[in-house]
Amino acid sequence: MPSRFAQVIPRQVGENLEQAPQYTGSPWELFIYDIKLFFRNILYMPCMFLPLAPWPSGPLDEQYPSLANICDISLHVILFVAQLGFLISLPFLLYFPVSVFASYIMGVLLLNFTICRLLNRGIPKDGLKSTEDEYTQHWQKHDDERWIFLNGICVGKNWLQNNVDRLSRTFHRPIVGVHNKTSGVVFDIIQCLIQRSFLFATPDVRECYVLVKKALYQPGVKRVVLILHSQGGIEGGMIVDWLLNEVPQDLLQYLEIYTFGIIANHFNNPYRDVFVHTKQSRMMQNGEPTRRRHNRAISHIEHYANSNDFACRFGVLHFTKQLPTHPLQNRFMGKVFINPRPGHQLNQHYLDSMFPLDPTNRFARDPQPGDFMDLKVFIEGESPQGKPLQHDENYMVSARSKTKEDLRISTGETGDETAISNLSPPAAIVPAENPGRK
Repeated sequence: MPSRFAQVIPRQVGENLEQAPQYTGSPWELFIYDIKLFFRNILYMPCMFLPLAPWPSGPLDEQYPSLANICDISLHVILFVAQLGFLISLPFLLYFPVSVFASYIMGVLLLNFTICRLLNRGIPKDGLKSTEDEYTQHWQKHDDERWIFLNGICVGKNWLQNNVDRLSRTFHRPIVGVHNKTSGVVFDIIQCLIQRSFLFATPDVRECYVLVKKALYQPGVKRVVLILHSQGGIEGGMIVDWLLNEVPQDLLQYLEIYTFGIIANHFNNPYRDVFVHTKQSRMMQNGEPTRRRHNRAISHIEHYANSNDFACRFGVLHFTKQLPTHPLQNRFMGKVFINPRPGHQLNQHYLDSMFPLDPTNRFARDPQPGDFMDLKVFIEGESPQGKPLQHDENYMVSARSKTKEDLRISTGETGDETAISNLSPPAAIVPAENPGRK
């Protein structure tokens, strides 16, 4: 496959011969499997932070040399050195008395908590809202929509604010960010391993679940968009599992989920009834044609991944290539769009590449040669014929649509092979246009 082709995985393709343990199985078996998978991809870990430049969105980019970003990066470097040294030193502490061992651990954890408090403080209990200014006042109102964002690893208040502001400027919607607090990169990765294996729900998982559920039940709301990044994908997977248990199917149809660089090992989206489990019944019911080819509980799920992002190789890119052979095995639902590049930072490595802003940083600009939206695509499991991802104004209606029927572009996850031809653009989540464009 040419390196400058974007890749699309329309459904789990079964490329990997080994099957991961069931996410509902033994947590220790899952944990051991994840440890092995972690070290198999560890050489890609520097790619989470590379490239360091450029910074198309200016101060909104995570590694732009602003004072706030430099302070955050400096604190993360201190945390990384301290945490790595702490883990290396643990075996040597076995030669010391228990009192020394316990005092050392408590001291390190207290230091870690103090530094992380500098990164995490100042988040309102109801979430961090995107910035409103004189530009946002002129945006088209979408009072029947709710947009919610759940961040990933290494994100304090400063970067969460930048994330929700960048998303807000891209899609011209107010965004509410639920804060998944950082504990430093090393401890965050350890937390990911524990969360993914033991289904450990931290407070932000519960807060985001309540926020999404309230939005779905709120009268007049016709569209609820949940955006997930990195570790937020693990937590979002748990939130989806809870919603599938608690929320009526007709309300779940208002929910859309879009993810970037997620570390999840499963993403459920079952059919709403048994008739669509076979190819024959997808198209025919009692001998009559049926239009229920998109009869999933959640109307739309899409995943965006960078091919050399460690988090993706440890998460979405690994588990979407395992084809379940029976209902008990892991499902990773949703179409996956793969950008041939490294990087894990949401603004700098995902949004700047996939939805670049114009020079004013207020609107998403038209795609240029070499942009993600201008690349040809390689369909996993299909012949490698390039198909353009260019904007099609007659097709890009979903972000401004009034009805759920308008939102249903094909995700390819129902087994409809002809749906792949509708890949322009690749997503239902599309950026807002500059009103001055013709």
